[in-house]
Amino acid sequence: MNEAREIVIEASDIHKSFGSTKVLNGISLSVAKGEVVVLIGSSGSGKTTFIRCLNLLESYDSGRVRVNGKLLGFVERPNGTLVRDSARTLARQRRDIGMVFQRFNLFPHMTALENVIEAPIHVLKMPREEAVKQAKALIARVGLADRADHYPSQLSGGQQQRIAIARALAMQPKVLLFDEPTSALDPETVGEVLQVMKELAEDGMTMVVVTHEMGFAREVADRVVVLDQGELIEEGPPERIFTAPSHPRTQTFLRRTLRTAAPV
Repeated sequence: MNEAREIVIEASDIHKSFGSTKVLNGISLSVAKGEVVVLIGSSGSGKTTFIRCLNLLESYDSGRVRVNGKLLGFVERPNGTLVRDSARTLARQRRDIGMVFQRFNLFPHMTALENVIEAPIHVLKMPREEAVKQAKALIARVGLADRADHYPSQLSGGQQQRIAIARALAMQPKVLLFDEPTSALDPETVGEVLQVMKELAEDGMTMVVVTHEMGFAREVADRVVVLDQGELIEEGPPERIFTAPSHPRTQTFLRRTLRTAAPV
């Protein structure tokens, strides 16, 4: 099915080491427009490093990442070697890649509204009136219209993360990357963030999500990708991955994880 769809982000043969420790060992992944891809695997499997490589927050040792068909952060010479592109070009390319982190990274001295309008005004050069109008709509979209004038310290963790999602959406990205977006939340606020993510998926947002929330992966993902020891060991639709995984390490991981996982 994906062959006929526009590829938004494509990683090819990504390798990454920290010192002598190999973290990513030749991972390749393509994500089509409107697709929700969920990365799962045990802690230390390379999920966070890989998703950070997708927007070059983490540099990789070899491989290629393309966004909308264009090489991200590098220029390829005729002999196949890569040289770093300019910081300005990389910043322009990153506008298409929204990122939601484990920690919310909101500016504490700014209100929710001010956090959301900051990048559109200063990066996209959007007129303030337009940025405010967009921000209010996005804050309402994540269910926090009555919290627009609150500071992060006045918001719960779940509310802060929803504002962080609105902030990422304000840049009108082609793809949203989520790195364990609920891992820093209290259990009672996890559901409200996952609900916003489900609604984004239903609206057709292209998403790559690193999570331990197996219920979310099962319900929302178009494709589940399993990483283990820096390798992509298995991928497929969630109904197959969760009911009939083929790789022994996937079977072991899910058996251990689903024993304690709560439904979403």
